[in-house]
Amino acid sequence: MIEKVCNLWIESADYRCVPTTGAVTNGEAIMDSGIALEAAQKYPSLPADLGRLLTSRGNHVHEVRPGVVSFPVKQYAWQGVTTPIVARSVQELITLVGDAKTLLVRPELGESDPSWDEVAAALAPLPDNVIVIQHQ
Repeated sequence: MIEKVCNLWIESADYRCVPTTGAVTNGEAIMDSGIALEAAQKYPSLPADLGRLLTSRGNHVHEVRPGVVSFPVKQYAWQGVTTPIVARSVQELITLVGDAKTLLVRPELGESDPSWDEVAAALAPLPDNVIVIQHQ
């Protein structure tokens, strides 16, 4: 796994991954904090588009718009990051992006979340074309 400090929206990449949940309210994905909020502000239709995908296809990795990919890290907005969901998302992302340069924002962890070491272990299978970033 390669890590880098950069800006998700400025750094050159084929795909940009937004950490998400499976939560939908009034047909829209809940994208109310962190990078998810930035993405929703940058692309106003993103919450509705992702909401439709979550409702029809479930809480999985989706290319929501060209070059913008959802990366589920938890099931519910109130729940912490769960390593089984992260591990599943890693496998789905690998299938989706192939060898394209991809930026994945490091999931924000709270007190009740697993440690970074546990999350990093779930992210470890990522190939070198997927760069885990600390967004600045």
